[in-house]
Amino acid sequence: MEAPTIGPAVVAVRGPSRSGKTAMVCALIERLAPEGVRVGYAKRTHHGLDLPEKASGRVWAAGPAAMAIACPDRLQVTFPPGDGAARTLIRSFPAEVDLVLLETHSPEPFPTVRSELIAGAPGEVTLATWSLADIDGAADRAGAAVRALLPQDLDLDRALRRAREAHGEHACAGVILGTRLARYAGRVLGVDLPDREKRLVVRVEIARCAADAIQAVTGCRPGRRTLRFVDYGKLAATFWDLRTGRAVRVAARGDLRERVGATGAGRHAAQAAAYLSWADEELFTVREVAEALGELELPGPPLRRVVCGGCGEEVADGRELLTASGPRCRPCAVAADPEGAGC
Repeated sequence: MEAPTIGPAVVAVRGPSRSGKTAMVCALIERLAPEGVRVGYAKRTHHGLDLPEKASGRVWAAGPAAMAIACPDRLQVTFPPGDGAARTLIRSFPAEVDLVLLETHSPEPFPTVRSELIAGAPGEVTLATWSLADIDGAADRAGAAVRALLPQDLDLDRALRRAREAHGEHACAGVILGTRLARYAGRVLGVDLPDREKRLVVRVEIARCAADAIQAVTGCRPGRRTLRFVDYGKLAATFWDLRTGRAVRVAARGDLRERVGATGAGRHAAQAAAYLSWADEELFTVREVAEALGELELPGPPLRRVVCGGCGEEVADGRELLTASGPRCRPCAVAADPEGAGC
């Protein structure tokens, strides 16, 4: 079984010069954008870009690593050309782009909308064809075929892309489960993700792939004191909504691998496909949590700092231990009293 595909989807719009490629691209964007599809456009050209021979032209000639120009109608970011390969172009798009339309005259290894002025290439998957006399009708047919390639749940696909990027561009079964778990908790609590208001505090119980996904999808960070780890080795996390005071713990069901039933070399792809398609209730348990966060657990500046009497280093956020010799950081307390420290 093949691993599930996570976007962006890529569709080639292929035809010779003056065949209506750009008109077809524009028509597809006009049809897909109202459905919530975020479309990117890619093209390779042999002519120079319209960089005026003023400040921007002189700076570009000097060889910057990147250049950004804000105009009344756009923000244009320019990078050195790289190898010019289609996949290099596609990797340059941000994770929020759902679909890349690649305007090209040569065959590409992507589903293709093709001008009737050229024949299909061997192995080319043609979604639709167009003629100059019927751009609009062809765009209607092509738009429906392209939309069918995309996931029904575009928001989930975007979350998966953010998680994949955070996990080194690798989307394994654990990343998919972590993404689904975080989104399920957000729905249960009624919190929009990613959280940009420091409304959520999350405690993750595993230091593996799912943890990267939970961080990427929720927007919570250790440095903001909105994400913390207690590595119990369990694919679970507790989510506190600071606005309502409600908290839930969401955990992966223990029989997931058994229910997928796949073994051997293809088991990881089968697990990933199942975790992407099963309902939340088939993947997770959820329960209300009565535990409240103490004031030292909340986001914000440290409320207390003490100096360890052993090593002389500062300890913040109430993480010191009180010993007979005064406050100690945990390593110093353990070194002084291995049996009693932390009791």
